[in-house]
Amino acid sequence: MKMPEISADVVEFARKLHGHVGPYLVIGLRMGIAAKKALNILDTESTILRAEVSVPMYPPFSCLLDGVQVSTTCTIGNQRLQIKNSKIIEATFTKENSSKIVKIKLNKQFRDEIEQRHKQNGLDEAYSREISELPQNQLLTIIIE
Repeated sequence: MKMPEISADVVEFARKLHGHVGPYLVIGLRMGIAAKKALNILDTESTILRAEVSVPMYPPFSCLLDGVQVSTTCTIGNQRLQIKNSKIIEATFTKENSSKIVKIKLNKQFRDEIEQRHKQNGLDEAYSREISELPQNQLLTIIIE
């Protein structure tokens, strides 16, 4: 599966952790990668990243959490991932010793499209590939404070 900015190794690791590749897993991967890029955090520096994710706490929405965990190494276990059960889907990322905050939201129009697709055809790996290839601004809104 070709995914811009997402290596095949990362996708395969996410698949093994999560069990399959679905749209919300891909969205979580993209959120984490976008946050690290905005905060200038290299993979070797990921321990300085913190994430707070708001998401409905049931599948398929909660699958986003596994994507964030894989792409950032912020997990519940290392206490660098905080989760809020919410109707909205957004994540806030911070870097240790920095006042910079990155807020990333799933665009509502795109969320509505995913929900419609889920009702009609289900959310398969081919659709996940489509999502992975979308321009970032069509999928996510990124606010840097």
